[in-house]
Amino acid sequence: MNKETPDSFPGLCKTPELAAYFTALTEADEGFAAHVLKAMTAAGVRGASVTAMQGRLLESLARLCSPRKAVEIGSLYGYSAHWIARALPDGARLYSLEKEPVCVNAAKEGIEASGLTRKVTVMDGPALESLKTLAKLAPFDFCFIDADLENYPAYLRWAASNLRPGGLVVAGGAFLKSGDCARADEAARGAAARSMREFFHVLFDSDRFLSSAVLPSGEGLALGIKK
Repeated sequence: MNKETPDSFPGLCKTPELAAYFTALTEADEGFAAHVLKAMTAAGVRGASVTAMQGRLLESLARLCSPRKAVEIGSLYGYSAHWIARALPDGARLYSLEKEPVCVNAAKEGIEASGLTRKVTVMDGPALESLKTLAKLAPFDFCFIDADLENYPAYLRWAASNLRPGGLVVAGGAFLKSGDCARADEAARGAAARSMREFFHVLFDSDRFLSSAVLPSGEGLALGIKK
C-alpha cells in the first residue's frame, strides 16, 4: 500500500524480535502467489501492494462476511485478489477493477496461472464506470478499496449503497503517507487529503454504517459495516 518495499508487519511490531517471531509463524505465506510477487518485483511495484500479513488480514475479514459476491477497486497485479479469493466459497465471485492496461493484463495472467478464473473476474476501465455496471448485481457482501485516493468518497458511497446490511467495506491507505488528512489548515491539505477527510465523514456516518474503525496496519486500514 505504499511505493517502497513493504515491511512484513508495518506499524504493528514494536521490536525486531517480535517481527521475527511473527515472520517465522507466517513464513509460508511469503510464497503464496509467488508468480505475482515476482512480476510485481520485476515491474518495481511490489511496494504498492499489500504485504503477506495484510493479505492474510484481508482474507480473514472477507471470511467473516461469508461472501458470495465481492468487489475490489484497484487490482494492481492481482495479489490482493488472490488473498480475497481464498475466502470465497465455490460459486462465489470477486470482481476486481483496474484501469491501467499493464496492470489489467498482469492481473489476468496471474489469476489464470493460479486457476482462479472461476472465482475472479478482472474488469478493465475506470472503476466508477465499472461500478455502475456492477450495481445491477447488488447487493454485495464485501468491498475492498485500494485505488486512486481522490475517488475514495465516491467508491465508499457506492459501497454504502450496494453492500447488503452487515456487508463489510475495507479501504487501504487511510492515513496517507504524510498524515495530511488530520491537518486542521484546509489550505495546507492537498486534493488527496481533502478526499480522505470526505471519505471519513461518510464512513463514520451512522446512517450509512453500523460500525466503523481504523486499524494501524501500514498506511491504515479503514473498516465499515453496512447498516
